[in-house]
Amino acid sequence: MLLFFIAVVNAFSQNTHPKNYFDKSGKASIESMSYSFRQESDTAGYFRSYYAVNNKLFFEGRIQSPSAGDENKNLYTGLCTWYYKNGNVKQIRSFNAKGEETGISKYYYESGKIWKEVEFQNGKVAQNSFVEYNEDGTKSKLFEENFDNNLNEWDLYLSDKSSASISAGVFEIISTSKEGTSRYINHTIESDEYTIEAIINIKDIKENDRVGIIYGFKDWQNYNYFAISKKNIFIGSMYEGVKSTEADAMFASSINPLDNNVIKILCSGDKTYFSINGEIQYNSSNHKLFGNNVGFVLGGNTKLKIEKLVVKSIGVSGAKSITNATDQDVKGTGSGIFFGSNGYIITNYHVIENSNKFVVEITQNAVKKNYKAEIVTQDKENDLAILKIKDDQFSNLPPLKYSFKENGQLDVGGTVFTIGYPHALTGMGKDAKFTDGKISAKTGYDGAINSFQSTIPVQPGNSGGPVFNENGQLIGVINASIKNTDNVSYAIKLYKKSY
Repeated sequence: MLLFFIAVVNAFSQNTHPKNYFDKSGKASIESMSYSFRQESDTAGYFRSYYAVNNKLFFEGRIQSPSAGDENKNLYTGLCTWYYKNGNVKQIRSFNAKGEETGISKYYYESGKIWKEVEFQNGKVAQNSFVEYNEDGTKSKLFEENFDNNLNEWDLYLSDKSSASISAGVFEIISTSKEGTSRYINHTIESDEYTIEAIINIKDIKENDRVGIIYGFKDWQNYNYFAISKKNIFIGSMYEGVKSTEADAMFASSINPLDNNVIKILCSGDKTYFSINGEIQYNSSNHKLFGNNVGFVLGGNTKLKIEKLVVKSIGVSGAKSITNATDQDVKGTGSGIFFGSNGYIITNYHVIENSNKFVVEITQNAVKKNYKAEIVTQDKENDLAILKIKDDQFSNLPPLKYSFKENGQLDVGGTVFTIGYPHALTGMGKDAKFTDGKISAKTGYDGAINSFQSTIPVQPGNSGGPVFNENGQLIGVINASIKNTDNVSYAIKLYKKSY
């Protein structure tokens, strides 16, 4: 059995559905002052937006709850793509049935080069870290803590000397003793060039108290620090219990004593710079990192509120791209199955709808190969299409190892399964995924006689995948599921005719 996933590229076409106009911020606008306009396509729930200035594609994807007044309130689902005015891809992002961002989101420079890749899990950045690129290809690894959860396991214990809590995007640390307190987590800085940045609010600290960042922390005999009071900065380190002070109560006019302050440490390899609110206050030779812990320190009986912590390792040679560069132009994916050894493939009409370029990826003997394909025929009513590989590199396949179910008879309660490629480019990868279930009805949605219902769980990307019975006979092609329901899917009936 040979299965594949289809990469759909360059799918553009406008239609005659009503238009909604929006300004650059995404708010509803009149046509003459609009930045973009949105139209629903012929496929329910699938939308395309266009730049008002040149009618080039701005967005395409599914919106399950489109807002007429504010694009920022849209509830997206599946794979969605945004574009620059020059036609290059700006963002490719994936959303689950709840509208939560999930899988791998990719962001690009206007030049078309990759900017960053972020993996999401149910709307949250996985492990609070992602990979970022300069346009010259230099890779950096970022850890970004926004304190909207405690997945990084900050110590939130309460004692007679201190306490800590995370609430509404704020990490609050309170010291109730003159000795002060600290909180830190383990995070490895992976290069000699790095930055550590935090947004801290010092409104509640006392005049002579100091708060700030500890980094390269191994233990209380080995660490570095950068702290501020309401007027001054403090920089130094402890090495094997010997303290080295570089700046002790040095005045800094850029400190905001009543609000947030952005404090930043930037190490360029041989020099380290210390800034407050964008102004460099001090520089020194590079500080040795004794350990992998980074966090916050409070001196004295005081309180500190932190809104963000960002650690960036610059020029990380080991930081790998989450996705293959050849996938960057792909607008959508689907599944399918060969029904002939000479390259004929069956899939869904809606997989190839409004598209003009196709790439078929086949895995044989653990080796992946890509081939160009063309449409042979398409049947919108039955949601089926046939492609044929048209590529000089392609050679005929071995004989197929499955059979067709004669006469298309279905047994309610019978075991069925599919093999396909859900979310192939957005987190689940390009290995074939097996899911099974039972035939629950001989008809499809709203009693359609050309399809049947099963309990096979399917996701975006399964469309076009084969459905087999327990004897390995092909009986259908996956084509739909119902949103916000558990394990309800539909397949187009497929059977072999005798002539």
